[in-house]
Amino acid sequence: MTEAATNGFRRLRFTDADGSDYSAIFEAEYHGSDFASETFATEDARYEYTVIGDDDLTLRTMRAEGGRRGGVIGARDDHVVFWLTRGRLEMHFADRSRVVEPGSPYIASASEAYRFESTGTVYNGVHVADRFLREVGRDLGFRLPDGPLLFDQQDEAVARHEPLRHLIGEIGPMLVDDRVVGRMRTALNRRLAIVVLDTFPIRNRGTDVPVANRLRDAVRFIEEHAAERPSVPEIAAACGLSQRGLQDVFARTLDSSPHRFLRDHRLDRVRRELLHADGGDTVAVIAERWGFTNHGRLAVAYRDRFGEDPATTLRSARAARPGRASWRLRRAVAFIEEHLDEDLTLQAIADAAGVRPRRLQQLFLEERGESPMAAVRSIRGASTRNAADGSGDRG
Repeated sequence: MTEAATNGFRRLRFTDADGSDYSAIFEAEYHGSDFASETFATEDARYEYTVIGDDDLTLRTMRAEGGRRGGVIGARDDHVVFWLTRGRLEMHFADRSRVVEPGSPYIASASEAYRFESTGTVYNGVHVADRFLREVGRDLGFRLPDGPLLFDQQDEAVARHEPLRHLIGEIGPMLVDDRVVGRMRTALNRRLAIVVLDTFPIRNRGTDVPVANRLRDAVRFIEEHAAERPSVPEIAAACGLSQRGLQDVFARTLDSSPHRFLRDHRLDRVRRELLHADGGDTVAVIAERWGFTNHGRLAVAYRDRFGEDPATTLRSARAARPGRASWRLRRAVAFIEEHLDEDLTLQAIADAAGVRPRRLQQLFLEERGESPMAAVRSIRGASTRNAADGSGDRG
């Protein structure tokens, strides 16, 4: 177990508004080392960079508007897992280039240098010290390479469940609290480090298969065979883990069990079919297609997950056709239209629609084919165009 320590807790903030030069971010964080070079921000760039954490792990945000930023980042002491919620980032490594856009998390291994350039990004990141990550890996019994610790990206089957973001949402308030120090902070840091090790495959391990790849195989097997209701031993055999190992990785990474994950996936598939059912489909037919034979138990589980009965979903979906959205989505869109000039958040839209943010994401993707925030942008764009051509004044 990694021993707890005060470990240099810090809370830093750099902005163009207070006169912080862009290069000061890197000089302050890395004690003036030359790991960062040629860093620049154009005069029209506006940025705010925050760092909260200790020597083992820090949470970081960068909010930038206008202009461009860039530079060369050399080998460093920490691995960086980040995701964008806005903007675009180009990363050029020695053997490859990558354009990062909003969506799945991306990992930059500590030993890899790269050149970057970005425009108008909102960046959220977790920086984990290589030393600390290795200690946690050894505690878990992972086989780690003697040389540099290099990671591959998350597989999409795992990335779409967003394990790291969900965990940060749960423990983030404690991580940014400067009263949380010592053993408690180290325990929280470990939880994040474990998710990184469980979900990003480690390279250069010879014939040993990383846990992240085994988790990927388990998730894919469950999703491909959900209607057959595979048992936990069958899932474990399909991904090459013991039953105990399978239970452990699901608990610590997805905050679930294989059995519950399978049930939730089957419920999700039932809902998707109910939302797109043709005239001949009934709740019973769709439910049985996904292995639900006890309709009373299905109704309870479905209501617990989605806040309504299966029959209600089916009726609402049929009433919404053709070309009409469900009432919750209509309520969300109406709220967006009424508050276009405000700084809308996912939580505010979800509250207006009477659903949780995750469910709101599902509704927009299922019925509009875009995320809620993408819908905000498209509705704002349409409103601007209408105002410009005068169509907003037409009856």
